[in-house]
Amino acid sequence: MVRFLTKVMLTLEPTIMKDQYHENLREITAHNKGNLLQLIGVDPVVFRTNTSRGEVDLQIWVTTVTGTPLNRVILPFYFVGARKYIFMCGSKNAHNFVKNTLEIVQDKINAVNEIVILTPKFENKKAYSQMKTKFRKVFREKFLENFSFHQWVNLNDISSLLRDLVEDIVINIQRVTTHIPIGFDLETVEDIAKKQGFEVNEKHEVLFKLDDILFRVNLQNNDVHAEISKCTECDEKCKASKKLCIEVANDGFATLKGLGDLRILSILFAINDGSVLKIKGTKPQEDVSEQLKILRKTFAKNCKKKRK
Repeated sequence: MVRFLTKVMLTLEPTIMKDQYHENLREITAHNKGNLLQLIGVDPVVFRTNTSRGEVDLQIWVTTVTGTPLNRVILPFYFVGARKYIFMCGSKNAHNFVKNTLEIVQDKINAVNEIVILTPKFENKKAYSQMKTKFRKVFREKFLENFSFHQWVNLNDISSLLRDLVEDIVINIQRVTTHIPIGFDLETVEDIAKKQGFEVNEKHEVLFKLDDILFRVNLQNNDVHAEISKCTECDEKCKASKKLCIEVANDGFATLKGLGDLRILSILFAINDGSVLKIKGTKPQEDVSEQLKILRKTFAKNCKKKRK
């Protein structure tokens, strides 16, 4: 029986190795079938291990820095409630990546908690020493004193590090219980949307017109409706609507309830830039483009002008 649940953040440096590092992590953890990192910007995986205090599920929120407006706004909220902050990196400019990330999330991190720098093993000891010197300068500028450096060669090294981190967390349990938020409340979701220039109506909806389709994105219910309200150059008030099925994988014990608000924000941006039309489903008929075709057929069938 699991006795503890704790959360850490793991931020991947956005280099050519990012996807490979992500897959390495998924090999040693329980996770969703789909790649939630690509869909909603964070992939919650679970590393289960035994400690001196009992069995623990280490909830690892895997994310990265993309530089998009949504990423910059939403990234800090991922860090809330985390007991440790792991940065998986390895480039010559990794210290700048960590510095820039800390500047984005600084209002949401606890300076007392440990920052862990995880890199592939350096063959050149001098180069590794120089890299650590650059990181120490960054942490000194940010007044951060709790940090450590680790290298890895294979998955066993990563697993060993995660077990050590969990053991440290359960031994040094904080006196004040830290809330581990799964998602955001409605007020935060709407605030994020408004900061990105979206208008939210009294029904907690954001409306978009894309060609002949009106999208209604409900931030409270985390659902999306598409509708056609009238024909072009026609006085008849015909209407057809359809709730769109835009699914993410929901299998595996790493599935976390409450990620709907992250998902709906991603869909919001996808509708805004038109990329929603390219979203695929698990079956051809579940593709968003196919669902909209069905909506148009329904509208054409119900058209009052054609039935006269």
